[in-house]
Amino acid sequence: MTHLESPYERFLQWILQNPGFQLPQPKSIFDRRREQSEPGDEVVARAVAVLISAVTSKAAAANMTNQAAARQISAAADETIATFLDSDDICPRWPFPGPPPWLSIIASELTLAANLLQPGAVQAGILQVAGQVLDRAVALGAGAAGDTGLTRAA
Repeated sequence: MTHLESPYERFLQWILQNPGFQLPQPKSIFDRRREQSEPGDEVVARAVAVLISAVTSKAAAANMTNQAAARQISAAADETIATFLDSDDICPRWPFPGPPPWLSIIASELTLAANLLQPGAVQAGILQVAGQVLDRAVALGAGAAGDTGLTRAA
């Protein structure tokens, strides 16, 4: 190595001598946000996606020409929402007194999503489910365990 070599030239020589080496890829703002996210962020995003999917399935079924199939799809969507809200899948178990904090965040995200839509069946359905999520939080906060029955009352 001569004294005329720049640090860049030494770096290039090192890379050529280590063919398995890969330069780190630049991180986007989304990658950095994902690394900084809280563990509950994934729970919230999954719950919101499941619930909105069920609501939009009901709305799509309402526009079907085959009414028997539409009723089946709507009933399946209602059952999906009820089962999901009453299960432990909606958020991780919370070992502390009171409801899990994720439930209020899920309700907030659902409300935000609904308010981005034009008034109609989908917006009303999402807001109704957001209310059911808060009902679940209240029931858990009051010490109710398991199936609250709140979501099947409709």
